[in-house]
Amino acid sequence: MFFTGIDLAWSEKNLSGVAVFEGNEETIQFRCANILCADSEILDFIEGSVGEKPALIAIDAPLIVPNEDGRRIADAQICDFFGKYNAGAYPASRKLFLQWGKTIRGEELSRKLESLGFKQDPYFTKNDKGSRKFFEVYPHPAMVVIFNLREIIRYKKKKGRPYETVWDEFQRYQKCLKKLETDFPELRLSSELIEKNIIGLKGKALKNIEDQLDAVFCAYIAYYAWTYREKCAVFGNLDEGYILSPIFPEMQFRLQRNQKRT
Repeated sequence: MFFTGIDLAWSEKNLSGVAVFEGNEETIQFRCANILCADSEILDFIEGSVGEKPALIAIDAPLIVPNEDGRRIADAQICDFFGKYNAGAYPASRKLFLQWGKTIRGEELSRKLESLGFKQDPYFTKNDKGSRKFFEVYPHPAMVVIFNLREIIRYKKKKGRPYETVWDEFQRYQKCLKKLETDFPELRLSSELIEKNIIGLKGKALKNIEDQLDAVFCAYIAYYAWTYREKCAVFGNLDEGYILSPIFPEMQFRLQRNQKRT
């Protein structure tokens, strides 16, 4: 079974991270990662590394955006459940994304993946060993749960955030990923990425490593959701947009209650 992660940029003008793992119920092994631009490059990467074999693809980008403005139900729910961890979702709308191009990239990539035999389905289970499916994820709340954090890791360079802070947080991110190697099922990572010395890296050099690590984590979310389905939930739905995410146990009942009301 293959598990692929895509840290998808909103525009093909920007780079996207992609990563592939292969695993079973006992172990998961890193296979490859890359930085790519066009959708065609991403599809070629998937075909070259996965082929026609069973695979789950976790994509960090809105894949269903029916609302013209405002935000999706999924975005609102993620903010409601994970806001106190500073892991709320960005509001996704057609008006926002169409500023970057004539189409919404996540929706366009979804159609192209479907042409390769993949099905958009965040409701898969561990019994789906022979399936080819893809779905939307959001790394920040997933990190909060999987790494058991009190708030997000602030490893991304933003205005007003000095590089010294970014480097410290980036190293923290690497350490959290490395700890997964001692978990069960065992995770075998790439030392080239996980042990990369990022101190002093700036601009594109740092962003390229960030995008690849985010793709690695997205691939792990796919594996985590396949392995621990009962520890995950789908916020929103396939009609109005959704996000699949690991959740804390105490969130399960509250989410079910909210969905019944909706």
